[in-house]
Amino acid sequence: MNRLSYGTIAALFISSLAAASPFPTRDQNPLLAGYGLPMPMSSRLATVTEWQWSADLNWASTALVQNEGAESLLVDAESRELRLTFGRPLNDRWTVQLQLPYRHTGAGNLDNLIDSWHDFFDLPEGERPHLPRDQFRIAYERDGDLLIDRTASGQGLGDISADMGYQWIANDTTSVAAWASLELPTGDADELMGSGALDASLVMAAEHRFGDRWSAFGQLAVSFLGDGDLLPAQQRSIAWSGLAGVSVAAWRGLEFKLQFDGHSVVFDDTHLDYIGDAFILTVGGAWKFRNCWQVDFGISEDIVVEASPDIVFVIGIGRR
Repeated sequence: MNRLSYGTIAALFISSLAAASPFPTRDQNPLLAGYGLPMPMSSRLATVTEWQWSADLNWASTALVQNEGAESLLVDAESRELRLTFGRPLNDRWTVQLQLPYRHTGAGNLDNLIDSWHDFFDLPEGERPHLPRDQFRIAYERDGDLLIDRTASGQGLGDISADMGYQWIANDTTSVAAWASLELPTGDADELMGSGALDASLVMAAEHRFGDRWSAFGQLAVSFLGDGDLLPAQQRSIAWSGLAGVSVAAWRGLEFKLQFDGHSVVFDDTHLDYIGDAFILTVGGAWKFRNCWQVDFGISEDIVVEASPDIVFVIGIGRR
């Protein structure tokens, strides 16, 4: 094999030093999917005026029963969200992007796999063994009134998000970007595809590199929620969210990542964990190519048990 061939392989499989990027995921709770809690945003914006895009899949499963005082909640559901993101720099400081989510919420076929996963790692299973396999129902009762009762699977376009980013800091080791995001009520709230309201978020994303291998990244956001159609009497108008993570370059373009996500409550006056605060751990990695293509792969677990889906599989591909 000649030097040119070796050089071609190196160009394909050895990534250059680049900013660590968070996993393309957020809380996949089907009761919160339509609300404007932002996805992770890039801290280092592209400077070349060409289109950037990504396709990210979050496949989640939840099985729980919660009762507290006058409230009761049953969630036995799978959700799959495919999110297409298209972005383009306006100049070396500003960029715009559009996020198009397509969601399915209903019955699924992950129960056997998740039972095996929990058994292997000796993780708590909660009510999962007592619920019918691969069935769908979301029911929420309060003070004797059944406020949510869904038994039919649904799918469709979610709430589209239009985002604008500003590169505040960008040097060899540190990057910080500010984002403003507007989530439009394009999803059907009755099908749990959207909230039925206009939501806005302000986001600060940052990353810092420690040498050639280690990086840390984080994000803090505040979301201003419009008057949605799901549990309107309990909905808050402001929610906070954030993430923090680390990544290490392991071999050529392969990196391993660990990420913590959390958010404040969206619904007031409840003692149920599943519609309260959430704290989520995602582990996995990414394969980075020298030409800016990247493949992400990860698994999310609910650190605060039954405050978010039991497990989420995260897969993403794109020019980031």
